[in-house]
Amino acid sequence: MSQYAVPPVIDTGELSTLMEPPATGEGHWAGAPCVHVHDGETYLAVRERDPERRGRVRIYRRRDDEFEPVTEIDAGDVDAVSIERVSLVTDPVTERLKLYLPIDRARNSWRIVKLDDVDRPEEFDPTTARTVLGPRAGTTDSGTVKDPYVVTVGGRYYMFYAGSVGGTARAHLATSLDGETWTQRSEPVLDSQYWHDERTRISCVLPAPDAPVWLVFYDGSGTSDYGSTWNLRTGVGVSPDLESVTDVSRDGPLYAAPTADYPVGPTEFAACRYMDVLVHDDEAEVFFEMAREDGSFALQYGRVTWP
Repeated sequence: MSQYAVPPVIDTGELSTLMEPPATGEGHWAGAPCVHVHDGETYLAVRERDPERRGRVRIYRRRDDEFEPVTEIDAGDVDAVSIERVSLVTDPVTERLKLYLPIDRARNSWRIVKLDDVDRPEEFDPTTARTVLGPRAGTTDSGTVKDPYVVTVGGRYYMFYAGSVGGTARAHLATSLDGETWTQRSEPVLDSQYWHDERTRISCVLPAPDAPVWLVFYDGSGTSDYGSTWNLRTGVGVSPDLESVTDVSRDGPLYAAPTADYPVGPTEFAACRYMDVLVHDDEAEVFFEMAREDGSFALQYGRVTWP
């Protein structure tokens, strides 16, 4: 065998729509999925958005093949004008559930807040929101901090997030021993370059099944892309330790929506972003927020062979 850590083959045109956006047309989104297994139950957090209402997160519990809503948090509930992708993680010591939310309180002042830990997601209390990560002056995340993706490895927390300065957003990393107090890395863990020279953020990480490395899936867009702020597609890198990432999608994205007219520099929405994955023995469930022909974004879902 001469190939290791090969990402799954995904035909985005064969994925099914799991959740519809609030309406058709640009600015109407359903997606930013976070799938998480807690206390034997599978939960799925989904962000809904329209041009007037810029953020509501619903958390669903899976029952057989159906996802039933158990709670929701509106941007106004946390004194914000917008919410984007949230992250659910189970504390490896207390076995309680944590929720991290990126919020904008005014004029693109993004930061990451956390609610008090709970046993079940319906117990989350938005009034307990407190900032755990914010911009740092003089760094590559001095403008905004948002879009957390949190995992624990050996009891240590790794939070990947998008940090920006000026018009460029890069993938950053913060670590913690308790999920409360975080140490932010001084440099991006994955830079904005190549076809994704405007925006780069890590969407999910998975241990490769056949090699001692991590597969690092990231969202990216370029300065020449139509709607580059939102028109992100998915690339992949590899990491031996979650603290350094080698980009292996330098020539273009790995996954894009079927609407893409060009893999690099699309002139219409080709968004295929916020990838999340639930791995089973020999297959994986994949979730994306993906562009449709009418300009809206829907939550798409499918099962693929793994590895």
